[in-house]
Amino acid sequence: MSFPRPSYLTTRYASSIAVFAAIQAIVTLIPVSITIGVSGSITLGVVTAPLIGFLLGPVPAGVSVAVGSLIGLFLNPSGAIFGVLTVLPPSLGAVAAGSLRRGRGYVPGAIILLSVAAFYAHPFGREVILYPWLHILAMGLSFSPLAALGASYFASKELKKVTLAVALAAFVGTLTDHAFGSAMGIWYYNLPPAIWNLVMFIYPFERIAATAIVTVIGTPAYLRLRRSGMIGV
Repeated sequence: MSFPRPSYLTTRYASSIAVFAAIQAIVTLIPVSITIGVSGSITLGVVTAPLIGFLLGPVPAGVSVAVGSLIGLFLNPSGAIFGVLTVLPPSLGAVAAGSLRRGRGYVPGAIILLSVAAFYAHPFGREVILYPWLHILAMGLSFSPLAALGASYFASKELKKVTLAVALAAFVGTLTDHAFGSAMGIWYYNLPPAIWNLVMFIYPFERIAATAIVTVIGTPAYLRLRRSGMIGV
């Protein structure tokens, strides 16, 4: 919910963070995919994080998703594949989507770049050099003029342009989440190349499906909240 940007310490900002944190906590109870090579599951939070990101903006969304994900970990321990650090990937995904909406595509671009570098820094990462191809594509989009164009489309009155803007923010947000999570995974679990070669053919479908879901849900939600004056352009 967009309010005067200089201060995040308003009652309305605090209430919006609380509401979306509660939503994030609830959806982390819902598994949507299994993890390969480790125990646990991927939850519906992978969808709501970028959605909250472009609705709230980077700072309140990051806080909201972090708080909600942390609560969700206690309610659903099976989703805590990195322990308490599990909150980091979705929180950064929310920050990424919110940053892209604000015209700061360099933020997700930098996060993905550092994540891919950390992945390749692991010996096993260098054996599966093609694994982060979709992350690199998202990074390229974040640094490209398309990111700025997408940000401008959030203010458009044309449904097609708003849909494209939402889809771009959703794609970059979900891939930022996954890139950071992959970097954490290869160091946290020391997973062998065989696992990454298998996941390489699975995660693109999951992340593209997540992008589609966020776009379908997020476009009308964004337009409704914008028309009501609850969020700005």
